[in-house]
Amino acid sequence: MTTNKNENNLKRVRFLESERLFLTPITIDDIDENYLWDHDRDMQFLDGWTHRPQYYENFKEDFSGIFKSKKSMFLCIILKEDGTYIGNIVLFNIADYERICEWGIKLDKKYHRQGYATEASLLLIRYVFEDLGYVRLHSGTHSKNEASIKLQEKLGFVKEGVFRQQRLVNGEYLDSLQYGMLKEDYEKVFKQ
Repeated sequence: MTTNKNENNLKRVRFLESERLFLTPITIDDIDENYLWDHDRDMQFLDGWTHRPQYYENFKEDFSGIFKSKKSMFLCIILKEDGTYIGNIVLFNIADYERICEWGIKLDKKYHRQGYATEASLLLIRYVFEDLGYVRLHSGTHSKNEASIKLQEKLGFVKEGVFRQQRLVNGEYLDSLQYGMLKEDYEKVFKQ
């Protein structure tokens, strides 16, 4: 079954593409992977919030809601080599008038520390500043998410603020760290 799904993934629209992966709009057919990721305790920790287990039908209803939002854009991260769906990258709280938005990324833990997060993030960042012409991209994480902190700093995001004990993660209140990149930051880092 996975082979069939992977073959179908290779036929999907390649919205943004790099050497090893491409980004494609999420569909309802992607629900099963997302349901598993949403209930994986390690991935929940990286998400930065305490999740409650959900019945599949309730999750499906919530998941279907993302297709109605005009303020977000969910993209699947697909490996070009074999069509494996390895995660999501998303723009949300899109403010077209102000030309700003937030972003986030989630990778299946089997694909951590292989450069995929950086590769997918670079595609999205270029899209935001070059194609959309936005002036600001920002995100948040919690103080114990070392992978997210390293990724954002590696990409040139600036730590802009700390909200003390804002996130409840596995029974512990953690600080929320806010990162931002302005178009001028992007041009300094990526247009040299």
